[in-house]
Amino acid sequence: MGLRKLTSEYVQGMIDGKAHNIYLVDCSKQYLAELLEKYNLAEHLAGVLRDTDNREPKAKKEFGKMFSVYGKGLPVYPYDHFAVLGEDAIFIILNDYFTETYDKLLKWKKDDGEGCPDIYYFANHETEIELTYRKKYENTPLENWIVFRSGPHASSYVKGMDYADNARALFEYMLEKGYNRKYKLVWLVKEPAEFLPIEQKHENVSFLSFAWSISEEKEKRDAYYRALCLAKYIFMTDAYGFARNAREDQIRVQLWHGCGFKTRVNFVRCEKRYEYTTVISELYAKIHQDIYGLREDQVLVTGYAKQDWLFHPAWEEWNALPVPRADKYIFWLPTFRMAQNDPAQLNEYELKGETGLPIVDTFEKMEKLDELLTDLNITLVIKPHPFQDISRLARINRKHIVLLDNTLLVEKDIQINQILGLADGLISDYSSAAIDYMLLDRPIGFTLEDMEEYAGSRGFVFDNIRDWLPGMELFSFADFCAFVKEMEQGADSTKEKRRRLKKVMHKYNDDQSCRRILEALRIER
Repeated sequence: MGLRKLTSEYVQGMIDGKAHNIYLVDCSKQYLAELLEKYNLAEHLAGVLRDTDNREPKAKKEFGKMFSVYGKGLPVYPYDHFAVLGEDAIFIILNDYFTETYDKLLKWKKDDGEGCPDIYYFANHETEIELTYRKKYENTPLENWIVFRSGPHASSYVKGMDYADNARALFEYMLEKGYNRKYKLVWLVKEPAEFLPIEQKHENVSFLSFAWSISEEKEKRDAYYRALCLAKYIFMTDAYGFARNAREDQIRVQLWHGCGFKTRVNFVRCEKRYEYTTVISELYAKIHQDIYGLREDQVLVTGYAKQDWLFHPAWEEWNALPVPRADKYIFWLPTFRMAQNDPAQLNEYELKGETGLPIVDTFEKMEKLDELLTDLNITLVIKPHPFQDISRLARINRKHIVLLDNTLLVEKDIQINQILGLADGLISDYSSAAIDYMLLDRPIGFTLEDMEEYAGSRGFVFDNIRDWLPGMELFSFADFCAFVKEMEQGADSTKEKRRRLKKVMHKYNDDQSCRRILEALRIER
């Protein structure tokens, strides 16, 4: 038998047969809640199967434990248990990628000629709607439409991230070069009304809400799915599940948001989830093939679209920011560690100390640093990650230390790479921003106070991380101050290492990444 969609008829047959051997496969809480709300199957469940390809330690620790459903404990098994459970077992897949999961399960099918157990997929509310539209448009020719989406899944929404990053840089380049005369450029955002001025300024540009995928208003739902089902190209910078059921003739491109030092928190093969991704060098092409499970031909070495901004700083926007003027500017971009709200699953750990920052972790050190910066007429600009909980950073502003949080930059409509090119030096840690900044060939410092803890929490893509850091290593407050003094003196003690690494970590050193991306995809005006 093949994969079947779970229906009321099939469920009734299971209940009438008094089945008590139903196994859930890769069940998310949302899918499970919808399943049990629609079908009375709780008492018939026998266990849960989890993906054996997932490299996340947390997922593997679940094997052998119990999964609670309405107070009933269900044993959790790896996929290989599929071959042990017998032909009379029934499996219900509870995830967005049910065809992929089905193919994985079949790999564990017995080779003795016996039949295959019954395998179903449960279509949740959104999937049910999308499959209806996919069926409607399956034979309709694609249109000259290009869909853009940036930021993570809607459940992790942070204001400003839905019109940002590499997708925005590529979109603005296409507008500048007139691609919208041939293609309709469509953005999926949270609140389309916020982007009405852009629609009014440019022809053939439209903003739709990703929330319209389940809208009760047919007109909005129709507009969303027409774009999603008939666009020739779909660009995204993080979330890609919204495009999971794309047609074979649609091209999905994961622009991503950075090539950095951190590894992925879990492993899921993305080979079938998008057609291409962009990276900055052959080194990172191999890394992305490994951590995202991609083929070599899926990885385009073009540079990142937003790196083009570095070479053309936005002076007008910079002058509108409340930044103390100085002879030199150092940007400090700490990587993400502790979330504000929803993306708690991404949390690494919370930094200890008064300030919520590494190394400069007390207000006393903050005062001493500000005195040094004031004496040298240098301003330190601290920009946290958009996800970061900044409640403990609110008190760090000083005479020559300023916090630029996500709210302010969104209000001023500024992307960090649009002003990063104005920095005379950068302090980072494990953020991909440091890799972008290498292109400007300016001093970089790396705060490494918590390097061992971070390695055990998130981990790195390089075995010997210190060999791959293109800048000064800052383990202490004294090291931090030494970097600041070097900046004032015009010294650049790590430039040889930085330049050597740049040759390996970047293939290109110019402002032409957007052009290369479009050429690689053969998108012409």
